[in-house]
Amino acid sequence: MQVIASDLLNKARMGALQWRVIILCSLVALVDGFDIQTMALVTPHLSAEWGLPASTFGPVLSSSFVGIMFGAMAGGLLGDRFGRKGVLVGAVLAVGLMSGLTAFAGSPIQLVIYRLLTGFGIGCCMPNFTALTAEYAPARRSGLLITLMYSSVPLGGMLGGLIAPDIIANFGWRGVFLAGAVFPIVIAIATAFTLPESLRFLIATGKRHAAIGHYLGKIDRNYIYSADHEFHEDQQPKAHALRALFTGGLATTTILLWTVFFFSLFGLYLLTSWLPTVFRQLGWPMAEAIRSVLFFQLGGILGGLVLGFLLDRMSSYLLIGIAYLAAAGFVAAIGVAGDQVVPVMIVVLLAGFAVNAAQLGMTVVAAQLYPTAARSTGVGWGLGIGRLGAVISPTLGGFALAAHWARPTLFVLAAIPALICAVGMVFLSMAKRRHATLKHS
Repeated sequence: MQVIASDLLNKARMGALQWRVIILCSLVALVDGFDIQTMALVTPHLSAEWGLPASTFGPVLSSSFVGIMFGAMAGGLLGDRFGRKGVLVGAVLAVGLMSGLTAFAGSPIQLVIYRLLTGFGIGCCMPNFTALTAEYAPARRSGLLITLMYSSVPLGGMLGGLIAPDIIANFGWRGVFLAGAVFPIVIAIATAFTLPESLRFLIATGKRHAAIGHYLGKIDRNYIYSADHEFHEDQQPKAHALRALFTGGLATTTILLWTVFFFSLFGLYLLTSWLPTVFRQLGWPMAEAIRSVLFFQLGGILGGLVLGFLLDRMSSYLLIGIAYLAAAGFVAAIGVAGDQVVPVMIVVLLAGFAVNAAQLGMTVVAAQLYPTAARSTGVGWGLGIGRLGAVISPTLGGFALAAHWARPTLFVLAAIPALICAVGMVFLSMAKRRHATLKHS
């Protein structure tokens, strides 16, 4: 008897197994978001303690994103080859261990090395927790559930902005990284024992026949497993995972997706890397400067929730394009919002709302764009290529600060990547429609 797993998944109500996957993946995303933000949070303090200009730490900030870039590409390929769960558990554990080593760094060079390795672990996590969430979510609710899960990344950054000032005040900057070591190790252990393997991966590879039946029985209580059942997916692997990103009319779409990811992450991490330092140089108290990230990430969480609700009801390409246009306007507005904390924080929150919502939406698009056999690779390479923008932007931001550009000029230039992304969404939508037409002709 043939059993189409996707039919059972899409027809059934969300059950305990699926919610467990969403929650565990969200916890991993939370850890990643916290750790991504830690270096930016301690940079003003390190600059003062070590007597070095802030621009010195541009390569340190960039090294995290170099690691994430290569980790995302490697993690996607490893997840499609060996399974999402094992790669995810190992990557989370690596994040914890490397964050712990960062706490004992004594020079910028050591920081670069440890942050590079930490970033590699974070990068390996991202395509796999995205793919797992996409593969356990019913199609009718996938947009909302993926964005809910991914909203934990800015939530982690917000958590860092909330607790880092107190940790630094009591334990120094090293305490931030020690906290960033404990959380991942605990979550890695919990994930190893309670997270199921990707159901669709097991079907695509023909492994653990009984486990497939067990998971399907958890998803649909009316399903009764039998050893003679043959499990199938609605999308079967047709090519090597990486090659599949450029076959079947997807080449143009993939290149456009990578372009939007590049400029989207360029703009996002330019802001999250340097906001605390910019406000510190304006004369704000250290705690207020660090907590600017809290408002940016809070806006990101709200933006992700709103966009996730709308994605399953409206055109994702239109919504994301509008979000990028709004992001450009709000980012530019930070430069002219005055020097008072409250109005500036409101604009920062709105900028975070639009910037993070658009980036979260792009992750949903990437997860839905590719077939099961290439999904983790598609998301991983999209995020990985996009990380080139994240690698470049902190260093360029450091040069801009060292050149003492006027604040309005800094934020107008920081808004340009979002405008490029808005234009890219128009072309991406056209390419997607063309691919759909070719597929059904």
